[in-house]
Amino acid sequence: MSHLKQRAENNCLNCGTEVAGRFCQQCGQENVEVKESFLHLIMHFIEDLTHFDGKLWKTLKQLLFKPGKLTQHYMDGKRASYIHPIRMYLFVSAVFFFFIFTGEANNPEAFKKEVNAKVAAQVPKQKLDSAKKQINDFKFQIGKDTFNYKSLETYEAAQNKLPVSKRANWLVDKLAKQQIHLSQKYKGDTAEVGKAVVEQFKHYFSRILYISLPIFAFFVWVLYRRNKEHFFVDHLIFSIHLYCAFFIILFVVKIIDDVYELFFHKPFTFLDSSVAFILFFYLYKSLRNHFHQSRSKTIFKFLILNVLTLVLMSALMVTFLLLSLFNI
Repeated sequence: MSHLKQRAENNCLNCGTEVAGRFCQQCGQENVEVKESFLHLIMHFIEDLTHFDGKLWKTLKQLLFKPGKLTQHYMDGKRASYIHPIRMYLFVSAVFFFFIFTGEANNPEAFKKEVNAKVAAQVPKQKLDSAKKQINDFKFQIGKDTFNYKSLETYEAAQNKLPVSKRANWLVDKLAKQQIHLSQKYKGDTAEVGKAVVEQFKHYFSRILYISLPIFAFFVWVLYRRNKEHFFVDHLIFSIHLYCAFFIILFVVKIIDDVYELFFHKPFTFLDSSVAFILFFYLYKSLRNHFHQSRSKTIFKFLILNVLTLVLMSALMVTFLLLSLFNI
């Protein structure tokens, strides 16, 4: 409840209902003066944030420490005490992408020096020299051919001279023409081309996860379709909670890794190498706790789900990498 003065009039400014008390019994809006000071505005924000945090911490506790239980609570109708799945996904994903794609990524030169320093500290000198030579000799290739045409006209003329059976197919033709275009645009600097592709791909990365979410839910539905108690929407809610948990785990790992590196000047190797195990274990426990099947069935479906997800994510990554290549 805010500290604003209650209005003398009893009509709700939101829906027009005759208000019996401080709050409208029809829409729930507080019947207070609409004019508020800057201090009142700040106080209102703090109250809303505190109320949100109350639900947030309770939701996070269920989500992270009891895998699969939050979805069960939602399906059982216990919803008022927790953040709505869609709202939580939008909030968590926004925070995740904001912090993951800021910092070092916004200062590519500093990031490049830092990466080189880390690599130099861990890789023998002869291997490092060999790797640098490979990078310096890198050419943007399509298939086994390196296209060195200076313009689209010379490329098309060369293609027209070839028999139809030996001409580039549709995809290779498009890639070749885009390579020539990028070579002209970036003056043959393959490092700049790669940087531009990565930057464009970062803008698409969130879309990969948004697209994969309902497809992942479909995979879960296929694996557990015999369970008549769960509809597709229930599997979608389960997948949303799972994605949110993954975002939070990865975010926490990044924070710990950054703090560790700040104090010890080296990455937290043990934690970094354990991330995959943590995510896989969380997925297994979520399936086991939510669907209540035997350990052997859960492991079998867990393995199938991971294979399907790997194929899905690989296809989406390749698709959006190509889109990034054609949109720079």
